[in-house]
Amino acid sequence: MDFDSFDGFEKLLYDLSKVKIKSKEDAPLISPATFATDDSAHTSKLKEPSKRDKTPFYHRKNVNVLDWGGWCALDVDTWIPKGNLEDELNERFSEYRFVCYSTASSVRDFPKFRIVFPLSHRVGSDQIRSFWHAITTESKLDVDPQCKDLSRMYYVPADYRISSDTTSFIFSGGSDKPVDVDTLIEKHPAPAPRSNNFFDNLPAEVQAEIIEHRKQSLDNRTYSWNSYRDCPFWPKRLATEYMTISDTGWYHKMYQMMVATASQAVRKKYPITSQEMAQLFFEFDMDTGGWYKDRNLGVECDRALEFVYRNM
Repeated sequence: MDFDSFDGFEKLLYDLSKVKIKSKEDAPLISPATFATDDSAHTSKLKEPSKRDKTPFYHRKNVNVLDWGGWCALDVDTWIPKGNLEDELNERFSEYRFVCYSTASSVRDFPKFRIVFPLSHRVGSDQIRSFWHAITTESKLDVDPQCKDLSRMYYVPADYRISSDTTSFIFSGGSDKPVDVDTLIEKHPAPAPRSNNFFDNLPAEVQAEIIEHRKQSLDNRTYSWNSYRDCPFWPKRLATEYMTISDTGWYHKMYQMMVATASQAVRKKYPITSQEMAQLFFEFDMDTGGWYKDRNLGVECDRALEFVYRNM
């Protein structure tokens, strides 16, 4: 389903909350995930559907998720408010717009509920886990910070009639602002995942020695350039994508560009420095709005180079 705004989606949730349902099994499911179809450009990377699958969509599997649409939801099953639930959530999420509705297992003395937030932009599949860690950390509602299921689905709001103690409610709150995806990821960076990579399990001092050796092995200094426009390592495709962004997500895309630039230089054995990279991105930023004119881009360039040296 497509909506012109979160208002339309919110209205759908309120309409569904009036429908009387005897059990969860009778309720429809919703998901923020967008799944690839058989004519998607991503088809070559997807698992084939079974012959029994008669829909145009591929299976509901993580590998087939392209992104999350303009919303996300938190299931809250173990947190109990100290006072009025609506007042506490309004205080906790005063800077974000949200809709809260009861789940089928909610009872008067132990409310269980779901909070739905509008997002500043769609969240690509490569960013979902980082965003999920950030939004669960921000909520402080004892929600599992690990995103095991990119294709997660939720029961819709309804007037559940499971038992005499079941309680149903829905309300909106907070401000009129969506959750800023990129800002929240920066605020709550996800910890590095546990790795089976041999390098990652080496002592820190050994890793540092290996990285330094890799740096010293780059000895091709035949490259030169005047600006990012003629830099042989410049990621032109990513730069074009960056210039099409109209709302938010500039930082995430720029960091991708930094990693791509560093990777190209290392691949061609050129010992590019973070200062050289920072100058390229400062010039590019000044030509595309000056979003980061007061920011030390060298720090991000250092991170990008470190990432490439660790994974070359």
